[in-house]
Amino acid sequence: MATIAFIRPELAEHQEAIMSQPEITPQPKAWPAPLGRPPSIESRHPNELSIDDSYQRSIESSASQRLIRKIAQGWDWRMCLPLVVSIRDDGLFIIDGQHRWAAAKMRGDISWLPIWAARYESVADEAAMFVAMNRSRRAINRLDDFHAAASSGDELALEIRTLVTGAGFTVARRTGSQTWNPGEVAFTTSIRNVLRKHGPKVCADALKLMAEAFPDEVLTAGAPVFSALTKIILSGEVPDRDRLFRALLTYDQKGWASFVIGIRRGGEDKAFAMRKALLMAYEDAK
Repeated sequence: MATIAFIRPELAEHQEAIMSQPEITPQPKAWPAPLGRPPSIESRHPNELSIDDSYQRSIESSASQRLIRKIAQGWDWRMCLPLVVSIRDDGLFIIDGQHRWAAAKMRGDISWLPIWAARYESVADEAAMFVAMNRSRRAINRLDDFHAAASSGDELALEIRTLVTGAGFTVARRTGSQTWNPGEVAFTTSIRNVLRKHGPKVCADALKLMAEAFPDEVLTAGAPVFSALTKIILSGEVPDRDRLFRALLTYDQKGWASFVIGIRRGGEDKAFAMRKALLMAYEDAK
């Protein structure tokens, strides 16, 4: 057996000892079948690509717009990884990479983008992939996570959406209160927590009271008011629903928000402070 020439003789001896060992035939591992279908790597004009707003995060926030401008200003092909794209019968839809896509469109001189394209079983399958990719890489905000989960068929998210829309509200797309419109609910986490512990009825009752009391208002105090209402309803200490409704009319949303200003330790502390304020208003309501 020929020995490879090494600078150090002891390495040559070690190599010869290894080479003299009997060959080991690798045993095939029973791997599970790969998921999905093999992708294709392509180059596409930015105008050929689209976004599905049902699960994609909003890029209209100031932070997203700053990121898009930064990418556009310092466009570097060495940083442009392929966009993950779904092939549908009606076009190509971006699952991951919409900030790069938006930056390319902003510049106007990027005539093609590399894409990693594959077919997915459904929009729900795309949404599930969006959630999986983003959760494994970095945290996505709670509303993006909620909308993606609902689009992927998550039962809890769908139930929350049904409760919200059943009261006449819609779920907000953005987390910043300055971007909310009247009738938009951003406190999906608060609803989820109550729903898991106490079921849908108390959630529906609280949301309907809020919809009646604040029909044309931005719900800046939505989370603490909702949590306080559910605590009051569950305790049974307020038997008169109409009187509780009149108590809610004591202040608008900005007025109710003033009762939790300066409380920073968490949602429960704000909920208890709001509950106290609501019970005082209930006592004064006629």
